[in-house]
Parts: sequence; structure tokens; C-alpha cells
Amino acid sequence: MTAGRWRDPVAAGIGALLLGLLATPWVYVGFGAFSAFPPSFAAVATPLLIVATLNLGLEAFGRLRGFRIPRLVGALLSAIVLLVILSGLMEIALAKSKEAGLLATLWLGASTVWLVVSLPLGEVGPEAILRSYLSNPVPRRIALVVANILFTVLVVLSWCYLTTPSAFIG
Repeated sequence: MTAGRWRDPVAAGIGALLLGLLATPWVYVGFGAFSAFPPSFAAVATPLLIVATLNLGLEAFGRLRGFRIPRLVGALLSAIVLLVILSGLMEIALAKSKEAGLLATLWLGASTVWLVVSLPLGEVGPEAILRSYLSNPVPRRIALVVANILFTVLVVLSWCYLTTPSAFIG
């Protein structure tokens, strides 16, 4: 924990968006999205999702040293697996016209939950890792612009999803 240390809002926001994306497939699974698939898909996707989440979580929260290239390749493969499974859950298990809005809503919700949970914890997870990368002004500005664009797109998609009457009816 970083007692008395100022938290970087850019690193906190980007870290929350990253962890929100990491948690979003599990929210889909919690809603029973695997029930729309054959049991063989769930039998293959569940262990892959567990391993990918654990690997990315370990990279985000662990202070790992050494094996930089294998860890980078593992994190990249885990991110690909996570995004492919999330894409599959969105495509088939949900209504075609609403999957982007639901994804945005779940992603923002998970990110907000992480921001609230991390308040008493201080600078942890990706926020602690990103702080050192965002110390230079140029990467910081680029990250801020990208995070603002992503956040704006997520808010607009979520707003459209939540204010459309058919989203509540089904």
C-alpha cells in the first residue's frame, strides 16, 4: 500500500478499464451464457478462461522478474484467448443487436467496481505497473487520449443500450 502517496488518476483509470475487461467474461458466465452452447464448448472454454484469467491476473498483480519474453508471449496468448471467448459469448449467447451495449455496460460496471474496491487498497494491480510507464509526458498524453476515447465509446454504447426500451423487454 502506498500511504500518503498521490494516486495517478490516468493509471488508475486505465488499470480499472483493463481489470474491467478481464472480469467481463466472468460476468457473462455468471449470467449463464454457457447454457446457450453445447456442453463441449463449456468444457473447453472454462479451463481456457480460468488459465487466461489467472495468467493475466498474475501479470497484473504480481511483481514478477525474469523470463520477460515468455511472460509477454503468455500474456498475449491469454489476452487472445480471453477476447476470443468473450467474442463467442457475445455472438451466440446474446441478442445480435444488443451485444455491444451489454458488453459496454458490463465492462463499465466491472471497472467501476474495481475503482471502488481499490480506493482503500491504494495503488495496486495494473495501476502500480502503469504508473512507471506513464511518468513521461508523451506516453501519458497518448494513454490519456486513448483512455478517454475508449471511456466515451463505452459510455455512449452503454447509454444507448440502457435507454432503449427493447433492452429491458428482451
